[in-house]
Amino acid sequence: MALFPRIGIQMGSMTTKAFLALVGGLFISSSSFATMTLVSISGASNQDISDATKPKIYGGFAGTCTAGMDGTSTCDSCTGADIGGSKLWPCNKTNAYVNLNLVVRTAFQGAAGTSPSPFVKIGDNKLTTITQTIEDGGTVLNTQIPWGALCGEASGDANCKTNFNKEVVIGIDTTANGSTTTESLSFTVISRFVDTSAAGTEWFYTDCNTTASADNSGFCHFKAYPGDGKIYADELVISATKLATPVAGLEYSNLVFFTEAEQTTGEAETTILARLSNASTYYNVSVNKSADPPVADDRITGLDNGVHYCTVMANQDTTGIISFFTPIPGTPGSPVTVAELCTTPSEVIGLLDDKHCFIATAAFGSDMAPEVQSFRDFRNKFLLSHSWGRSFVKFYYKHSPYYANLIAESEVSKGLVRVGLWPLLFFARMSVAFGFWTTLMILSLATLSMIELYRRLVLGRRFRGEL
Repeated sequence: MALFPRIGIQMGSMTTKAFLALVGGLFISSSSFATMTLVSISGASNQDISDATKPKIYGGFAGTCTAGMDGTSTCDSCTGADIGGSKLWPCNKTNAYVNLNLVVRTAFQGAAGTSPSPFVKIGDNKLTTITQTIEDGGTVLNTQIPWGALCGEASGDANCKTNFNKEVVIGIDTTANGSTTTESLSFTVISRFVDTSAAGTEWFYTDCNTTASADNSGFCHFKAYPGDGKIYADELVISATKLATPVAGLEYSNLVFFTEAEQTTGEAETTILARLSNASTYYNVSVNKSADPPVADDRITGLDNGVHYCTVMANQDTTGIISFFTPIPGTPGSPVTVAELCTTPSEVIGLLDDKHCFIATAAFGSDMAPEVQSFRDFRNKFLLSHSWGRSFVKFYYKHSPYYANLIAESEVSKGLVRVGLWPLLFFARMSVAFGFWTTLMILSLATLSMIELYRRLVLGRRFRGEL
């Protein structure tokens, strides 16, 4: 009997040989795992490699491209074609298509003198309709996957008309001296499809005015406001679902504004709006999750003063798909008015482009103070809508910086000015909430009532000799 005293097991000669063979085989044929390194990605609508250990690949399918489908690059499906009477429909300027090749290049260590075996897997299933080659002296794996094959394995729909969010693993097995090494890298692949064959629920948002709507996705209201050579997307409202799209794990990353200018002076706004399409001149506004509303900037810049513009808004997700457009006036059930979408940039109106309200800012300490914003709202709604108001604004911003600097240098001056501004602030806030003339009437009646009360209680008692 053979004895293993350390573990107290006795074995016969045949059993011992089998055991030793098993142990030796485990060491000789051992397996190990390592992580590949991403080199590059192409043939995708978008990519996110901020986390190099698990990159994200996006495919957006919306509309049909009329050119550029060479199998190596995405194409622009925002053609401005009329579909069902509308030229505003979901599209993608980096559109994917079924025979587009997703190309992923990854670096690996490998083992010299071996026959590597590359693979692509979704779950336990290996993809077969792929091309994998080893390049750069045996250190880089080039993987080409047609989107149709990827969609078919991930969602069961080789036409890529089904949304999915899947983990895809690209890897390679190398064997040397009986030892197998598996190197791989996991990707999250997110794909979204929007049907453009006929008007659908993802074509237009339901305008939510000042109240977020649960039926919408992304931003669902704005009002065009003029600036100096620009238009502000004012009064932005986001839906109850915030930045979430109809696809799990996919969010909106930009707002896109499609804009058309008048072609002749005084051209009817309805004519300008009729020219708007998803091929019109467009401007991107990035999303900023920490802001309220969550946009990085609300300006559409590079416009000409004195030219009338009309613009519509749409939501763009990370796959590049642009959807949920503004329902332009005339769309059945749309409450949006022409005045909300059309405006004229002006140098006079643009005097506040930097959002300074000099004296109020000096008094309250910041141009973002709620009191300053109230004065700004009053200016936007009432002063700049009248010629006399614009003249006053121009005069004010020509002369007020000097006095604002004096106020900012003294805490006593700041306090006195704040006291003086409170009645005006009260009037501004009431005007924004209830209307200028309603507020003026209410305050006039209140003032007359106080005067009458003073006349009766104070002057009357003095006249009667009671005081």
